[in-house]
Amino acid sequence: MKRKFINGLLFAVVFTFTLIATSPLMAYQAVKGKQLALKGVSAGDAESVIDNESSQNPQPEAKETKVNEQPQNTQPDVNNANAAEPPQNIQSEVKETKINESSKSIEEELKELKEEIKKIRGENEARKKLEIPEEEKSQSVEDILSAAGRQYSLLRKGTVGLSYSFGYSYYSGDVIDESTVVLRRVNHNFTNTISAEYALFNNLTLSSNFPFVYKYNKVGTDESLDVTDLGDISLGLAWQPFKAGGRIPSTIFSFGVNFPTGSSPYEINYNDELSTGAGHYALQAGVSLSKVIDPLVAFGSLSYTYGFRESGLSQIIYEDPNDSSNRIYLTEVKPGSSIGLAFGFGYALSYQASMNLSGQLGYSLGSKYTNTGSGGASTESSTGSSLSSSLSIGTGWRITAARSLYASMGIGLTNNDPDVSISLKFPFEFEL
Repeated sequence: MKRKFINGLLFAVVFTFTLIATSPLMAYQAVKGKQLALKGVSAGDAESVIDNESSQNPQPEAKETKVNEQPQNTQPDVNNANAAEPPQNIQSEVKETKINESSKSIEEELKELKEEIKKIRGENEARKKLEIPEEEKSQSVEDILSAAGRQYSLLRKGTVGLSYSFGYSYYSGDVIDESTVVLRRVNHNFTNTISAEYALFNNLTLSSNFPFVYKYNKVGTDESLDVTDLGDISLGLAWQPFKAGGRIPSTIFSFGVNFPTGSSPYEINYNDELSTGAGHYALQAGVSLSKVIDPLVAFGSLSYTYGFRESGLSQIIYEDPNDSSNRIYLTEVKPGSSIGLAFGFGYALSYQASMNLSGQLGYSLGSKYTNTGSGGASTESSTGSSLSSSLSIGTGWRITAARSLYASMGIGLTNNDPDVSISLKFPFEFEL
């Protein structure tokens, strides 16, 4: 009896302990399952569901409360995370705003930097366009000097130069005839010259000129005179002893010979004919200087011409109208020497155009003439010295890379010079 009582008591204790131990675990699993199922539900809904279930199961109230408190304590991160999300979002938005602002400022700075670089590149390109390369610069200097006069520049070795020049000069003035009547004298001279050059070396050039002259002369109402003939042919030599550089200007020495191939003024009937040449041999020597004074090119030359005596002439300069046998002949001429001075400057307007301004001054010594009468008596006469000067303005145009055109116009400043003169020159160069 006592053993049965003890066995029943032990069974009751084990059953009670088992019941007590398993009830909280089952309640916890139920609540946990509901929380997982209702994870998207708010906290208030979950608490109401738990309250309803706890009201239906009043016996394990204390245990369930502990169980309910435990999951609430074990999962505070769900509600707390939802509550803490706004500050994190705000902080992230602030950071993103700062990053966006900094990125915008960097983009603006990069944009400004790109624009500045583009502007600098444009300025550099414009500056490069304005700057003339050394090759073009030397070519411009050569064009300026060639436009001013061929005596200021030389050809490269092995180069043949051909040029055609057209010149026009106009003279006018008053003359008095034997009846003391003042008459107007007008003289038009047209000259076509073909020049040939050959460069033996870079500093030595041979040259020659072949002029063809047309003259038209009219005095008062008399019949006009005109002539077309070959002029005086000349041969020349130009030599540059040393290269120019630094303070040393470019120096060219020139030597030339004039041949009396044109119609001589001492062999024609000057009442009915016109001459196209000087009528005597002549030697020329000169020196030309040029220097670049950026942006100008200054040039100048000094020349001397010596005329040889011309004898054996028989030009009638006087005839007695009552006695044709009474004549006076010009038998000999000693031309006076002359000195020429030229100076000026040129400026390159662009790679294709240049302009030059120059002045010429010439001083001629008096010439001596020997006259012989019919009876054999000889007399000598001489002319006084004379001064001539003119002012010229010229330009050079580069038509193509290898072709140029030079033009100039001169105005005479004394009675010995033409009133106006115009010249055009077309040079051609070929390398052998």
